[in-house]
Amino acid sequence: MQAQRKSSILLFSHIFVPALGLVILFGLFACTQKTQSVKPLKIARDVNFSLLSPESFGQSLSLLQSLEINYRGESRQLLAQLEISSNNITLVGLSPLGNRLFTVLWTGESLSEKYFAEWPFPFSPKHILADVQLALWLKIPQQDGFKIREIQSPQMRREILRNEEIVMRISYETRPFWQGGNHHSTFGTRLPA
Repeated sequence: MQAQRKSSILLFSHIFVPALGLVILFGLFACTQKTQSVKPLKIARDVNFSLLSPESFGQSLSLLQSLEINYRGESRQLLAQLEISSNNITLVGLSPLGNRLFTVLWTGESLSEKYFAEWPFPFSPKHILADVQLALWLKIPQQDGFKIREIQSPQMRREILRNEEIVMRISYETRPFWQGGNHHSTFGTRLPA
């Protein structure tokens, strides 16, 4: 009887322990976020934008921004919580009722996105991060395919141009953040079809 019990324990330990190890290993991989190598983002036809590093902002910032996204005749309202530190940028998208839709984390080297609900657009939330950087950063380095024009009056705005054609317009309702104002801007974007 004792020999049979001993062989049952040995059989149990040879099967159960490796199986438990596989379950734990699977659980660890299942909980990780999708991290992507970062290529320039297509923000308009023939216009790519390389995300700017968190430290290039030059300070820490935390703000809640109301966004209206217009794409192919559809309009959606959402809130975006933005946290910028010297090490990373976190952008959290919230529905008008406060439900989390997505989180984007950008370290300057790696980008991770996590979705919590059905995303209603055929583009990734990382494109919203690109728009936010184009609106908030004081200095945006020259990148291939586009240039930036700033217009002071009658209303402060930034225009993103490709071959002298406006592909994106950012209008500031108050003085831009980098000029000491409270940030509130509106985006007019033609996303790639």
